[in-house]
Amino acid sequence: MKISPEFEDLTLKQLESFGCSMGVTHLVIYLASAKKSSKATFEMIAQWPQVERLLASIEDDPSLKVSSPNRRWYPLQEKDILLGVLRVETELKNGNWPLILDSRLKALSISLAKCVSIEIERQTNNEELNILKNQVDIIIHQLRNPLAAIRTYAKLLVKRLGSDLGSIEIVESMLVEQNQINQYVDSFEQLNKPIKLLLDIGEERLLLPPNLDNEKKITIQDLLLPILERGKANAKLENRAWNQPIFWPEWTLTAIEPKFVVIAEIVANLLENAFKYANRDAEIGIFITSKGLCIFDDGKKITKNEKEKIFQKGFRGSASKKKEGTGVGLFLARKLAKQIGGELSLLESSSKCNNDELKALKKKNMFYLELPIKELHE
Repeated sequence: MKISPEFEDLTLKQLESFGCSMGVTHLVIYLASAKKSSKATFEMIAQWPQVERLLASIEDDPSLKVSSPNRRWYPLQEKDILLGVLRVETELKNGNWPLILDSRLKALSISLAKCVSIEIERQTNNEELNILKNQVDIIIHQLRNPLAAIRTYAKLLVKRLGSDLGSIEIVESMLVEQNQINQYVDSFEQLNKPIKLLLDIGEERLLLPPNLDNEKKITIQDLLLPILERGKANAKLENRAWNQPIFWPEWTLTAIEPKFVVIAEIVANLLENAFKYANRDAEIGIFITSKGLCIFDDGKKITKNEKEKIFQKGFRGSASKKKEGTGVGLFLARKLAKQIGGELSLLESSSKCNNDELKALKKKNMFYLELPIKELHE
């Protein structure tokens, strides 16, 4: 194991904190080392007091092979694995070691063993992360060429279609999606570099990349239009009714703060669930109010018993039992909503608590994302 400066400093401080205690004159830490085609040995990595000499292994110090009443060895052990040893030298005569000294040294050896175990795990994780980052870099690089080729072929197809406006519209939609994938690739490339995340997302990863360009001005309409176009295409493919806004309130047309781009993630999650779980003939759509967004479907109504459970991580409602999924979408959507000061809830169509704008929208399942409108544009 290659010793990092931070690990060496930590072990030295632990030894120093114990030094000059109850007759202890010398403390030395050895780590188990085994190279290919050679027998295992113990390499010295730290000692107290520090002296100006090369750190030697146990094999290279003949004096350590002779027993002494003033010396004891304490194993640095993690479960069944021997990671190293702690050598303790004292000025005690006749090997009369106080019980409290022995207990404290055992506690020190346990603490040092845990430090070694954590350092080994840290180094292993760093090596794995570096390998993964290199692989991601390669994949991103390899994705560029086919994406560019798809765009080229699509443009050639537009020219060949001539006056077939219906087909041209489909190809142009493909170009929009190709451009969106390019943006995802760009974002993954940025995520593979050290960055400061805008939000404390936790253990979940965003399904859509965040807006990494803080200088880019973007509106709620900019965020939602690509998602709505995708929803419209899905509805057409499934031959189901689709409903999207014609009128866009002023708050959706003004540039927002970068952290609010996760609204696109929330809406995408809700629409994905609607298309996945609503009946094939059920209408799906989005309705905009003066305070937020309502994503609805007219499929099988979610029961009152499941109204809150569906927001729990891993929970899957009765409508999703026979379909693929992880039960994370709604959990993540609500979590993101709260992180930006909003609230995501499942409304009852007949509820008296609904605002006037939503009372007329009588759909079986209505997920309402209430947003902090004033904070969006500050």
